[in-house]
Formats: sequence, C-alpha cells, structure tokens
Amino acid sequence: MLKTKLATLSIVFPLLTACGGNALQVKSEHVSDEKIAEIIANIESFYPDADKELKQHILEVAVKSIDDMVFIEGGSFMMGDFRTPCIYKSLDNLTWTPDAKCWSGANARKTGALNLHKVTLSSYSLSRYETTYYEFDAFRLINNLNVLDYEMRVVKYPSSYHSYDNRPTPIQKWQEAKNYCLWVAKLTDLPFDLPTEAQWEFAARNRGQKIYYATNDGFIRYQGGSLENEYGYHIDYKAEEINFDNDVREVGLLPPNPLGLYDMTGNASELVNDWFSKEYYKQSPELNPKGPDEGTKKIYRDVGGSRRFVTNRGVFEDQPEYYPLYGFRCAIQLIDPI
Repeated sequence: MLKTKLATLSIVFPLLTACGGNALQVKSEHVSDEKIAEIIANIESFYPDADKELKQHILEVAVKSIDDMVFIEGGSFMMGDFRTPCIYKSLDNLTWTPDAKCWSGANARKTGALNLHKVTLSSYSLSRYETTYYEFDAFRLINNLNVLDYEMRVVKYPSSYHSYDNRPTPIQKWQEAKNYCLWVAKLTDLPFDLPTEAQWEFAARNRGQKIYYATNDGFIRYQGGSLENEYGYHIDYKAEEINFDNDVREVGLLPPNPLGLYDMTGNASELVNDWFSKEYYKQSPELNPKGPDEGTKKIYRDVGGSRRFVTNRGVFEDQPEYYPLYGFRCAIQLIDPI
C-alpha cells in the first residue's frame, strides 16, 4: 500500500535560487537536475514575489507531475460498448466472449457509447494518479485563491489541513481542470493537457482490451463482497483481494491496472478534454479523435452507479459547488517517453 506522499523518490537535487538558506530542494528518480533547474528558473520568472514556501510547493508539484507519468504505447482498439454477456452470475466478475451480445446498460444508449468504432492512437503519457488537493492547492494559492474546503481545513480544523493532501481534488468547472494541466505545462515546458476521451478509455482498458473494469484484473472485489464458487457457495473476499471501493479516498490505495494507473475504476469520476455529442461515435475519425469541435457539455469517465463499466460515458456541466464526485488527471501529449 502506498504511503501518503505517494511518489517513491530517492535522489535529492538542491538548487539555489539565491544564496545560503534560499535553496529549493526536490527529490526525483526520473527528472534530471537540468530539468529541475529549468523548472526552478520558470518559477522564479513567473512568480518572483511568491514566498519561498509556496515556490517550494510549486516545485514539488511540477516535478512530481513528471515523475508520475506512465507512458502508454499507442495502438488500435474498438472504442465503445463492446457488449456484455446476456446471462451472468455477477456484474462484478464479467468476462467477455464473442457471444457477448447485450448492451452494457442504459448509459450506452443514452450517451451514444453503443456505437462501437475503431480508434488508432499515437503514444502518449498519462498520470498514474488523479490530481490531488495538495497539487491543486499550489495552483489556487499562486493565483490568489483560497484552498478548497477552506472553512473546514483552515478555519475550523487546521490541525487536519494536510489530511486532505492525497485525496482527489474536487472540480466545480471543467475549465479549472484544463487550466491546471496547462499551468503544469507552463512550469515544465512539456505539453501537459487533459487526456482525450479515447486516450482515457484506451489506458483504462489496458490498451484497449475487452475488460469491464479498470482494476488490476478486470473484475471488482470490494469489502464485504463475495463470489459464488462452482458449488454455489459464496466465498467472502479476503482483505488482500480488495481492489475497489465506492467511496472517495486517498489516491493510490488500491491496486493499479496492469499499466500502473490507479483509480481508473473507483474514486472520483474523471473529466477529459472532449465536448459531448451523443452522435460523435458515429462520425469519429479513426486516428487520434479529439471529440466535437464545439459543444455545451463535456465528457467525464469512470461513471459511478451499479454498472460502473469502463466504457460508460458521463455528461458534465459546471457544478454549483465543489463536489468530491468529479476529479481529473493530466496527460502529456508527446509520442515519446518523458
């Protein structure tokens, strides 16, 4: 199980922004000292008047954003509702076969996901974790905004302020998620952005395999659940078998999918870059689709509910408040590993 700071980082690069005690330090296994120096120079250039503590916070977020990237080799797959078995014992343990002929549920019809279509993607990188409070705090603070849940974290219970650090940050408006990824791009000089819907699904399905859940084995096992064996007995899941939780929790606590991506099924639902259109799957280009050119609503994935299938599409509109239901993760739009 991951520790609360998540990244397992070992090499320390102390880099001076001035003399003596003004050194900023960050740990990284993968980001070169030259790249870290470049990020520090960007921080000093963009935010010369920020205090050292906030600069350090921003530096840690920028470097960790690179460290957390998982390279996803491109390829082709059939995107959309690839159908489910019509007869099954449990929705939690579905296995696809060529005989699977039934729609996955009402979501597929309502959102257009039933229109199966071929997609070919170039390679890209995707964050192994959903964006956290700690990361989003830096973005808000440098833009002179209060951290989220300010009343709870700062006014009422300041001693528990950091207990939120590794929870997925909630989002009220899609543009906030977009702006955050572009802000990290500005800090790092790398093309961070939200993933496209196709990129998200390809990665969640372990490069497009016909699996129903983006867990370590394609099934879901939760606390208090059980599986019916061949003799008709229900066997409770063991603690070490649990790979899914309906509640929002710290990121990275349960096993990742085979690509090393955490919480692609479970935790917060995730905003992606695309506009929503129910008809888009009928007209989507095969190569690197990016969604409609315009629209009024956005797409989110990992849609909650009793059938949390990886092919489900959600339709997002800006919310009146910051609900923990919605979060996001960033991608890097480069065809080579970082």
